[in-house]
Amino acid sequence: MRTENRTKPEKLVFADFMKAFRAQYTYGIPDLKNYMITEQVVHKNNKNLHGIIIRSPGRRIAPVFYYEDFYDAYKNGSSIDDCIRRMVNFVTETSFPDERLGEIFSSWAEVKDKLVIKLVNLRKNKEQLMNAPHRVFGDMAVVVQIYLDDPSIGRGAVLVDNMLLDIWKIENEELFKVAMKNMNQYGIRSLNLLDFDMDEQIRDPEAPNVFVVSYDAPFPGASAMLKTDYLAGFARNQNADFYILPVSVHEVLLIEKKKGVGEEMLIGMLQAINQDKSLSENMLSEEVFYLDREQGKIQYLVGEKELLMTMP
Repeated sequence: MRTENRTKPEKLVFADFMKAFRAQYTYGIPDLKNYMITEQVVHKNNKNLHGIIIRSPGRRIAPVFYYEDFYDAYKNGSSIDDCIRRMVNFVTETSFPDERLGEIFSSWAEVKDKLVIKLVNLRKNKEQLMNAPHRVFGDMAVVVQIYLDDPSIGRGAVLVDNMLLDIWKIENEELFKVAMKNMNQYGIRSLNLLDFDMDEQIRDPEAPNVFVVSYDAPFPGASAMLKTDYLAGFARNQNADFYILPVSVHEVLLIEKKKGVGEEMLIGMLQAINQDKSLSENMLSEEVFYLDREQGKIQYLVGEKELLMTMP
């Protein structure tokens, strides 16, 4: 029996890929006939990226797609048809902000004072974080949100994604710098759960103090955990060492280090909270941490590795 040697067709080089991609979406996609499509080279993260901007008539907000991203998908097995279809589906199926929101979102000067920091679970938000600037903090992610409190729009928070960075023409470093600075306008509150024990006569004098710590703000405030200087100063004022349990996106618990408060107890406590279905939506971390009040550092409970914020 005669057999033929079949080889896979060679992949296009990037320049030829761009030409083929451009020709196909320009002349072969009727879904985009009413959209204004422009291309622009964007300098981002110290390199030039080739963007496709697809704007709906009368809209200021427009998504930006990059040839480089599509080329990576192409090299990993996607066809040009697949890439274009994903782009078209996003444009035609995504609801973009109304004009008032568009005015806010499209202007860096308008939005920069509204940026805030939020801590979220890294694993649970993995897909969303692929298109959003973030920092890694243990098994958590630090993201930036636009917090809105406008009578004409309402109150709420919107995650800053890469599309907004392109519109504002700023880098990740500037985004986080401004958002971190904005957090200084919000105080941090620390509530001792033992203060809510109405019957002081039966209170166990050996029971550890447990403080609920969060930003005193109208949005989730567990990012107070990033304020290590504050936490260390708080611990020194209490003359005590503390364990940190990131129990939800809203707050963290500081549990006083005392006899009887051990590793198994703390891990079991956090696991029980995370397994509660009514709380799972706000899950923050699966790790327990230790606060070094003298050095002003947060470490993992197991081992002595310092908890640091890093680039993804």
